[in-house]
Amino acid sequence: MRTSRLFSVIDSHTTGHPTRTVISGIPPLRGQSVLTQRDDFRAVHDGLRGLLLHEPRGHAAMVAAVPVPSREADQGLFFISSYVYLDMCGHATIGYIASLAATGALPQGFEQNGVSIETPAGIIHVAGAFEARQLTSVVLRNVPSYLACADVAVEVEDLGTVTCDIAYGGIMYALVDASQVDIPFDIDHASRWCHAGMAIKEALNAVSGHLQVGSVLFHRAIKGGARHLVILAGNKFDRSPCGTGTSARLAQLHARGELTIGAPYRAENILGVPFTAKVAEVAQGKDGQSAVIPEVRGMAHISAFSTLVLEADDPLPAGFLPS
Repeated sequence: MRTSRLFSVIDSHTTGHPTRTVISGIPPLRGQSVLTQRDDFRAVHDGLRGLLLHEPRGHAAMVAAVPVPSREADQGLFFISSYVYLDMCGHATIGYIASLAATGALPQGFEQNGVSIETPAGIIHVAGAFEARQLTSVVLRNVPSYLACADVAVEVEDLGTVTCDIAYGGIMYALVDASQVDIPFDIDHASRWCHAGMAIKEALNAVSGHLQVGSVLFHRAIKGGARHLVILAGNKFDRSPCGTGTSARLAQLHARGELTIGAPYRAENILGVPFTAKVAEVAQGKDGQSAVIPEVRGMAHISAFSTLVLEADDPLPAGFLPS
């Protein structure tokens, strides 16, 4: 076998959504911050995104967590999805910590103090819950999150008028009550929800100017919280309840006076598997707006320890991704 590249990875899933933690194989990156290192990867090594995440080694829903050095925090981490670069990703952070735990590589003192992680969106704090020294859940304190716009009404083809809030939780979301869309709210109809979500996103971004929505989070009330379905692209949805989306939802509910500091919130994915969350404290956003610090708790499970191989004569070195 004439091997040209090798990548050591750990695959996990966080309530169903995959994370591929890249342990080795990424070339040295230029930049003083995690953001600039991520941008250097995008500018110089974007072909590795396809190699690592596209078929035949991955699929449309794959997300990678790439650890890098940090000058501002205990460590750095950036995130790559199969189709875009993410400033922050909650489920992948949980997957990354679970992967470190599975290999005995958690930072010294993590069990007592957790760890600070610099991401392109800012510095987050991650801790864990343990039983008999085994990690049982990951607790993520996210970047300041805020409600950007309330009660935004938009005309959407085939759906009519849809009203949503726009909120930030590391990524900008349109938060839409699923009762406005006449589709059964279950996994069997995920493709129809993807179509509806993309129609809403495109309609919003056509009229919202500089405030561009990255994803659409549909929510339907359950006891103590809501079931979430986050639409990422036309054929991609978040299998998890979404850490950044849950953060945006907490900011929305707190701004509306519907969720007090410390009150529990249950965020279920479309399969009924939950994160638990709360508003940990109030804060100030980057532009001085009122914000909150969300705390999201969940767990990931390991699915594979792998070495990804690129042979020298592979005709598809960057993989492929059906639309």
